[in-house]
Order: sequence, then C-alpha cells, then structure tokens
Amino acid sequence: MRPFLIAWAFTASMSPHLWAQSWTQQAIPLAERSHDFGTVARAAATEHRFEIRNIHQQKMHIRSVRTSCGCTTPIIENEWVEPGQAGTILARFNTGTHTGQRGATITVTIDQPVFTEVQLNVKGYIRSDVVFTPGEINFGVVAEGDAKKAEVYLDYAGRSDWAISKVSTPNESISATAEEVSREGGRVRYKILVKLSGHAPIGFMQNHLILSTNDRRLMTVPLRLFADVRPPLTISPKTVALGALKLGEPVQKRLLLKSDKPFKVTDVTSQDMDVQFDPTLESKPVQFLNVTIAPSLDLTKEGDIKSSVKVTTDLEGEKSVEMDVNYRVQNNSKTVSTAPAPPN
Repeated sequence: MRPFLIAWAFTASMSPHLWAQSWTQQAIPLAERSHDFGTVARAAATEHRFEIRNIHQQKMHIRSVRTSCGCTTPIIENEWVEPGQAGTILARFNTGTHTGQRGATITVTIDQPVFTEVQLNVKGYIRSDVVFTPGEINFGVVAEGDAKKAEVYLDYAGRSDWAISKVSTPNESISATAEEVSREGGRVRYKILVKLSGHAPIGFMQNHLILSTNDRRLMTVPLRLFADVRPPLTISPKTVALGALKLGEPVQKRLLLKSDKPFKVTDVTSQDMDVQFDPTLESKPVQFLNVTIAPSLDLTKEGDIKSSVKVTTDLEGEKSVEMDVNYRVQNNSKTVSTAPAPPN
C-alpha cells in the first residue's frame, strides 16, 4: 500500500479535529515550517518554497494565504494538489522595500478535503548598506551551446575600506568577476560580470553566486542566479515503439519539432529504415512533420530492432535531432512445408 494511503487510513479513524491536526503534521513537518534567509543585500531577489504534501485520497485545495508582515509576499503556486503529490507556497522576501531584521508568519488555509490551517515562518536581516541592481542574475532561456553574459551592480555605503575579496561560482559552467568601478569616501560600487559558458548542461539552473567581503558582519553576500538551457531543436515524440512489422511494411507518424528560431526540414534519414517525408514549405519555429518509415527490404535479421530517424534542418550548422525507433521484424518469406500429414 502506498505511504499516503496508509496515512489516510490511519487519520480517517480519528475525530475531525485530531484528523486535521495529525494531517498537518504529515503534510508539512514542524522542522519544515520555518526558513531563515540569513543576511541578504537590499533589492536582492530572495525566495523560499514551502512544500505541502497531500496524503488524502481526494484532491487538496489551498484556499488562501495571508501574511503578518508586508516584508514577505506569499504566493500559492499549486491551488489544487492531487493525492500523493505536493503543492508549494512561495515566500518572497521583499528586500527592495524593507530593511533590518524582519520576520513574518504565513497562514495557509486549506478547505478540501478537510479544513485546516498551517502556519509557516520566515525571517532574515536585510542590509541597507548593500544594494544589488538588478536583484539577480537571470540569463533566461539559453540555447544549448550558446555562451551568455550578464551584469549586476553592487553599491555599498559604510566603511571606506570595504571590499569584495572573492566571487565563488556554483559550477564549472559559470564564471564571475567583481570589478571595482568607483570609490569615494564610504561609498563603493562594483560591477559583477557573470558568464555562462557554451558547455552548460541542458536543464533549469537555479543557484547563487557567493561574494566574499572583508566585513565581519557580512562576510558573504548571496546573489541568486537563473538559467534555462534548452537544446536548439527538439522533437516529439522522442521515442516511438512500432510493434511487430513485416519487412517493408510502412508506418506513418506525425512529428512535432520546435526551435527558438524559424527553420525548415531539409532531410530525414535512417541507417536501416526507408524514410519518406512531406517537405516543410516555409520557415517556422514550430513544424509538424509527416513521415512514413518502414524496415529496409535488405534487412534480413529478425527480432527486436533498435533504430533511429535523423531529422536535419537549415538552422545554422545544419542542426539535427534524432528520434529513437523500436520495433520487431516479422519475416514473411519463410518456406511453408507441403509434406503430407502423418497418418493417424
């Protein structure tokens, strides 16, 4: 039995009050209901997600959230949560409009399948003497293989000898430098130059740069970083299973290809399959491609076959993408015995 079904069966035997109380302890344990942002710079993008799990057999509905302090904005990211799944509440620390030691209690109201309320807590110290412009490094959507740069300015007001000593990066795909732009009295400005290399792996990247300083009260300053690295060309479906086929038996498929730039399909090929396709007539970032594929007539082996179909485009560098194809060959050329049946 699934864990959430066991938990539901146990809590269902309780009174409604104890049921709700027990449910909230399992949905979000006490240790996960608080978050300390630590010391952060003013205007720095600062967020935390609280996860609430649904252990019921019915859908869970998060009706509302409210906060005790304007220093934090709560956001419901999943209003309805399926059984066995989890929803999230985003707590956004408003570092651009508040300074000093801040804290908030976030009350989450759930009205289905049982009414209950959960209180979450956040706190942190927002330094007024350190300001980021903008508040984060956001590379946005980046095509695989492309390099990208971004800049953030840090302004400090306070000690005349304040300085950044080092910039630590989250992985090998990120490099960063801090260049002093100006210094006058107790005010200093740095330009933080961040580079995303062309070797960054595909996927969503969310991490922090860490700026080390000579300030004992603020030895490190985090700076949030985002990047969504995507392949320049995608195909759907990525894998198809054709089942049992005879040699030369054609199968038609409709493929979806996407890119961030308009393109045409120039060729569709396979090493061990015959392929025909309808040419694309105009350049578009989204193409529907009709193809007809069949096991090659000169293929003599039988059994499970793993093959692929390669789609080539006119994108710069003749970008291509492959679709995996799995099928089983049935050879219909076997000799049928004509010998008379043995006497009874």
